[in-house]
Amino acid sequence: MYLCTAQEMRDLDRYTIDRMGLPGMVLMENAGREAARALLERFPEAKKAVVLAGSGNNGGDGFVIARHLAAAGWEVSVHHFGQVEKMSPETRTFYGVCRQMGIPVAGGNGSEELIGNADVVVDALLGTGVRGELREPLRTLIRQVNRACRGFVLAVDVPSGVDTDTGAVLGEAIRADLTVTFAAAKWCHFLRPAAEYRGELKVVDIGIPPAVVEQNPPRARLNRPSLWEKHLSPRSPWSHKGSHGHLLVLGGSRGMLGAAALSGMASLRAGVGMTTLGVPRGQEGPLAAKVTEPLIWGWPDGPEGCFSGEFPMDWEERAPRFTAVAIGPGLGRFTREKPWLERLLREVPVPVVLDADGLNILSGDLSILEQRQGATVLTPHPGEMARLLGVSVGEVESSRHRAAVDLAGRYGVTTVLKGTFTVIAFPDGRQVIHPESSPALAKAGSGDVLTGILGGMLARGIPVESAVPLGVHLHSSAGRSAAVDSAHSVLASDVIHHLGSAIHQIR
Repeated sequence: MYLCTAQEMRDLDRYTIDRMGLPGMVLMENAGREAARALLERFPEAKKAVVLAGSGNNGGDGFVIARHLAAAGWEVSVHHFGQVEKMSPETRTFYGVCRQMGIPVAGGNGSEELIGNADVVVDALLGTGVRGELREPLRTLIRQVNRACRGFVLAVDVPSGVDTDTGAVLGEAIRADLTVTFAAAKWCHFLRPAAEYRGELKVVDIGIPPAVVEQNPPRARLNRPSLWEKHLSPRSPWSHKGSHGHLLVLGGSRGMLGAAALSGMASLRAGVGMTTLGVPRGQEGPLAAKVTEPLIWGWPDGPEGCFSGEFPMDWEERAPRFTAVAIGPGLGRFTREKPWLERLLREVPVPVVLDADGLNILSGDLSILEQRQGATVLTPHPGEMARLLGVSVGEVESSRHRAAVDLAGRYGVTTVLKGTFTVIAFPDGRQVIHPESSPALAKAGSGDVLTGILGGMLARGIPVESAVPLGVHLHSSAGRSAAVDSAHSVLASDVIHHLGSAIHQIR
């Protein structure tokens, strides 16, 4: 399932109309019918509805919705804002049909009493093309809806008052209970603050042929099984531990051994055949008391229980055994950290995942990424992303998708910008948005678990464009499964224990 910008959606509509010969009126009818159907499914008994319609195509959808609700026995009135003579031909047609059917249609005179007495308010005021701060009377009208409506609010395509591509609120925006959007989700549905206004999201088919999407594919997709499900086929009965990869996790300095342990255990639960935890030598004993399944490899250590910046004597002998490397969980900061990381990135040809202090070391000089030969995956939270790009956290959060694609394209890496609706950006500009969130993952250690899952998937030989969305999905799904009693009480180790059930749900 795709995720569109306003322009990409216009291109799909225009190609369908101009090249495929499907009239715009058919698309509008399909859109309004599907939105009305979503309401009728939720309210089997007739209700009182007020449709607020603009003069653009979004308003045309509203007139179609009104007609279908009236045909189902609802008490419907339509209040349109804008001049009839400026309506598109399709919108004017459906405006006329409503009048011919006897549906009350009035010029823009919405009132708080009218809105407050409605069981359902349909927001068909503005579509995906709105730009800039809202002007009157729409700004006051939207404020009235948010203040006075005691019923259910349906937003058509996007809540009026949000910017489709940035998720910004343009002064005022409708707070919807349900947004029915057409053909594809839009960026504002997953970007704050607009995502907080859309309520439940339902994407409906309006008849745009698949061939149109194949000819004009949007650059972003939602994280769905079609991206990765083929890589979870049953294991061969002839396979062995060597068949499923070997991950090296580097981290676990004094006081942070738990981070490395979590990553290692997560990678094994995610299906990797073997995991080795590379930790400072003085931490081998304490780590051995915590974990039994991963191998433990002591690296030269410094006086503070951190890495010394040197490599073990057997590095060149053992390095070729690993099929992926994860750097950062509990790594800490130490002298000679930059040349240490630079050598790792230069000499390791297999996929590398960088997290936590691996990212913080990298933020001092991202040019060392230019020496990479294999795939590189960066997994920053917003604070780490801000340091990597040299901007504020606010700037990252105000444009998460653009920050992710900027970092990915500039340095040839895959970026996983963590948070609600995690953004995955690939070096070629493609993006994947994870459309679900779990507050259970807002807990220390959760990021270490994700690093282990991603490293394990890459170590198994799954291509990065599938391994990363799959890993993000499993992490999110396991987090939701772990919140059996309460999201407040979930531990990172609980998420690991639920990885098996998350994989089973897919299978």
